[in-house]
Amino acid sequence: MKTSIPEELLPLLQDLGEQLLEGKSLTQSLSRLCAQLTQRLLSPLAWVSIRESDGDISVYAQAGDAGLNPGPSRLTDEERRCVESVLNSKRTIHLQEGAGEVPRFVCGRPYPALLVVPLRTRNLVFGVLALYGGRRDAFDPFTIEWVETLARHVSITLSLATLREKTEARIFHLVHHDPLTGLPNRLLFSDRLKQAVERAKRHGRGVGVLFVDLDHFKAINDSLGHETGDALLKIVADRLVSCVRSSDTIARLSGDEFTLVLQDLNREQDAGHVAQKVLEAVSRPATVGNREIPVTASVGMALYPFDASDPDTLVAQADRAMYRAKEQGGHCWQYVSEEMNAQRLASEKKRDAMR
Repeated sequence: MKTSIPEELLPLLQDLGEQLLEGKSLTQSLSRLCAQLTQRLLSPLAWVSIRESDGDISVYAQAGDAGLNPGPSRLTDEERRCVESVLNSKRTIHLQEGAGEVPRFVCGRPYPALLVVPLRTRNLVFGVLALYGGRRDAFDPFTIEWVETLARHVSITLSLATLREKTEARIFHLVHHDPLTGLPNRLLFSDRLKQAVERAKRHGRGVGVLFVDLDHFKAINDSLGHETGDALLKIVADRLVSCVRSSDTIARLSGDEFTLVLQDLNREQDAGHVAQKVLEAVSRPATVGNREIPVTASVGMALYPFDASDPDTLVAQADRAMYRAKEQGGHCWQYVSEEMNAQRLASEKKRDAMR
């Protein structure tokens, strides 16, 4: 296999690489490549098909000549058979219409030649680069070899681009998530809270911030060891996730401190229901190894716009309310607002009197 890149391919490959480096999507970048191929090879239609993770095969990018519809969004039966054959055999397919045969029509135009070349990484074929020819002899041996060489180098570029995307996604996750629990960390929490407040301002909704701190966690860590403490934190994290909607955010700030962002609230009471749910979920005994560990939490809550209008103050107020819960002996939740706590207490007394 040739390792050097033919000089005539360099502009195409350089352009593809630049498109990807500039942040263009694979679809945009490959469609641009297809457009360049239709011009260079006088091909009426070029397209790229990729095998999806679920095994489905679909047109990923395409381009046609001037005045021509860019091609079908789905493969024809013949195209699908050709693509599957290339994916399985890992070999190029070149079809030519014989004399007297009914011509192949796509988008109302006859295409007497079809070239389907594999895109591969080592022994894995993940897609194809396909070209229709407007003439029966559109793809001579030299052209076929040229396209195959291009496809090999395009495959390398796509593999590197995919690896870069996965690496960037991994780096983003490491920077924005807690390594122990996998929950968002303080950095991502701050960004999510800022977005939630901005959204609430636009739509006239509420936002709740809950500050959750485990009771007597230091004693558990000191007596049972950090491994047991870490296992307990993971259990608590899973329980917190089960208490909220997928649109809400749960973060681990540090140690045994967790925060929740409840967005798009209609009523202050909705946040109170979540706080009670959190309290009940966390307080179930946790089994670590063969040991059952009692665990409770103190929860503080602040509400936008009732308690504060900016994210930092909301967090500070929720933290303050959490310490108020600690002063009450723990294993309870408190609003930061005295008025809200008074309303809640009156409501609870009324409910108890009606029982």
